[in-house]
Amino acid sequence: MPTPFATHIGVLKPGSVLTVNIESGVVNAFKPAQSDPADQYTITASAPADASPPPAPAVRPNGSGVVVDATGKLANLLVRVPEGVALVVRSKQGNVNVTDISGSVDVHADNGNVKVMVAGLAQASTTNGSIDLTMGKTAWTGTLRDSARNGDVTVYIPETAAFHVRMHTGDGTLFTDFGLTGASAGSSETIDTAVNGGASFGLDLESDRGAVRLLRLAPQS
Repeated sequence: MPTPFATHIGVLKPGSVLTVNIESGVVNAFKPAQSDPADQYTITASAPADASPPPAPAVRPNGSGVVVDATGKLANLLVRVPEGVALVVRSKQGNVNVTDISGSVDVHADNGNVKVMVAGLAQASTTNGSIDLTMGKTAWTGTLRDSARNGDVTVYIPETAAFHVRMHTGDGTLFTDFGLTGASAGSSETIDTAVNGGASFGLDLESDRGAVRLLRLAPQS
């Protein structure tokens, strides 16, 4: 297990945005530890075991919250996100994993897989990597977009949600257990229709080269 070499702790109020820009390394984002205040954020960087630590991540305020800039090669970056704070992650190299935070999530990974499991709203994109996203909200504003250039896109959403969905793959397959039908042309497939009667907001799922899946999230009994 890599040893942390840098830790930064601060406070962010609900409605703020925590933005993380990382050059290389795995990002793991969670809610604050049980013993921490609900408005405390924590950034902990760990270096690879076979390399000297890079510069400590720089943390700077901006108009909406704080921005974390992590340069060099990290083993991982642990991010504790306060209650009601939105998380934005931009990663050049490495997987991004987000679990159980209460604010909205927006992730892009140039080269890496993205996995998100939250009760709220989330969207993600990758250039080279796959997306596995679970969100618990049944209503939102506008259109949430999840896209992969080279990889699969899998989204779980509550089975009772009503929205408009567009699913498209340029070279792959589409699958959904919502009982939707679409059309194909050569290697591409598209579904563009209402789910559960539809609504004014939507979900756009797309992969240039990969499978796209929209799956029911059923309540636990």
